[in-house]
Amino acid sequence: MSDFRPLIAPSILSADFARLADEVAAVAGADWLHVDVMDGHFVPNLTIGLPVVQAILPVTDIPVDCHLMIEDPDRWAIGYAEAGAYNVTVHVEAARDPVKLAANLRAAGARAGLSIKPGTPLEPHIETLRHYDTLLVMSVEPGFGGQSFIADVLDKVRAARRLVDTGHLRVLVEIDGGINADTIEQAAEAGVDCFVAGSAVYGADEPAHAVEALRELAGTSAHRAG
Repeated sequence: MSDFRPLIAPSILSADFARLADEVAAVAGADWLHVDVMDGHFVPNLTIGLPVVQAILPVTDIPVDCHLMIEDPDRWAIGYAEAGAYNVTVHVEAARDPVKLAANLRAAGARAGLSIKPGTPLEPHIETLRHYDTLLVMSVEPGFGGQSFIADVLDKVRAARRLVDTGHLRVLVEIDGGINADTIEQAAEAGVDCFVAGSAVYGADEPAHAVEALRELAGTSAHRAG
């Protein structure tokens, strides 16, 4: 891990939606911009959809990372890829044909991500993950920001890290939920590559500085683990 550079993906779920363009600009220097799309069906919350993503894309150079917590992603996910999202993540619990969906997302120009809830085991989906670019491990129950980190999911992170390090998988390992200065180090030590952080970034006085601080914490921990 000597050349490891942690990726920090601020989640706009914790941003001020009335000032969204300004809030996006406030995290200049971030690696990805994480956008949570919730439909009120797959998860008990309703956030934003494709029109807002289409409005965000022209005002930022940060790669947009769309996390679709929605029913029927096989139908709806492609639109986010076609709009220009860099990474489009769907839930394995919702996708009907995740292998075909990964191919369609890539054909539309995006990286394909597969997310698993805290209670979903990794092992049954390893073969499916061979078709994906990103594994998003949820460290809270999806649906609402500001929840507490579930440390038990780090066993899945460690298992995925071993599969990547031994060449059995070629995915970037991402984590989402409860990531802050107190939890990012243990996530980094477990083998996470990309860290989604909402309130830890947007709750700070200087969001861009918070991004840098989190990246430094993660990098130090990953070096130590490596």
